[in-house]
Amino acid sequence: MLSIETVVSKRKLRGPRTALHFIAAVVAMASLSLPAHADRRGRDDKKSCRNVPAELEFHSESSGTLTVSLDEIVPAQLQGLIRTDRDALTGVWIADIDLFTNVNPLACEIPKAGNCSGALEGACPGPSAAPSEPIFQCGNSFYWTNNTFALYELKGGSLYALNFWRIWDQAEYPTVEALRAARPPFLAGGYVFQNGVRNEDETFFMTSSVGEIVTVGSSTGASPQLADKISMVGSIHDSNVGQVLLSNTRTDTALSIIYAPRSPREAVWKLNLRRVRKCPDSATFQDLVFPPKRKIRIEDDD
Repeated sequence: MLSIETVVSKRKLRGPRTALHFIAAVVAMASLSLPAHADRRGRDDKKSCRNVPAELEFHSESSGTLTVSLDEIVPAQLQGLIRTDRDALTGVWIADIDLFTNVNPLACEIPKAGNCSGALEGACPGPSAAPSEPIFQCGNSFYWTNNTFALYELKGGSLYALNFWRIWDQAEYPTVEALRAARPPFLAGGYVFQNGVRNEDETFFMTSSVGEIVTVGSSTGASPQLADKISMVGSIHDSNVGQVLLSNTRTDTALSIIYAPRSPREAVWKLNLRRVRKCPDSATFQDLVFPPKRKIRIEDDD
């Protein structure tokens, strides 16, 4: 038989024991849930491609296969500084399909044929044009663009990249859905080298380092030779589809008239770059288009 003292003692302990059981359950649930969250990121990370082939091949209509080596993207003396750790941006990134936008409409009204000189000369409508005729025709159809990046981050934050771009005529495929369903060959494509920096606040900035090399099609009236005319300003975010780079890419009028001599259509567009999950080989890099279309939900870690 239990004494009164024993019964009271057990009743006194029941509250603390219950509390301890509750705390233990919470800890157990937390230990299960936190690794699951880490696991999700870990699984995403393991599927990500952080190794870029040492050389990349491109089909060229004029010269067959072109090969771009790592030495052409990252200076050889700096290649020992390339980061491949989990948090590095080194890897292959692909953009959602985006639409080119026009420059300010005044650019289609103010420059006249009588003003043709200097940088505008390549856009001149010809000697038969009246001096008051506008240089640019902004009624042309827009184009869809897709970009694939071989991106290398160095210790210290320097960024080097090869940006492979492709365009399709929006007049033939007026919606992204129509373009994805048809998966037509691109009208024109080529690549440009870029370099820049990743900042401590998780923003980045890159500019083109040389003129673009056009490999397929004739989207330009001349071979682009202007350097440092394409800029990318963006930021790095965690999301439901893994790490993403959100950026605005800009060109200026001088470069736009090289793309399309009579239409400064390429001014500003947005790129949502997502890391490629499966590592491409040298020959399949240029085939990476139309990434899975999933809405990006940015994760707020604050």
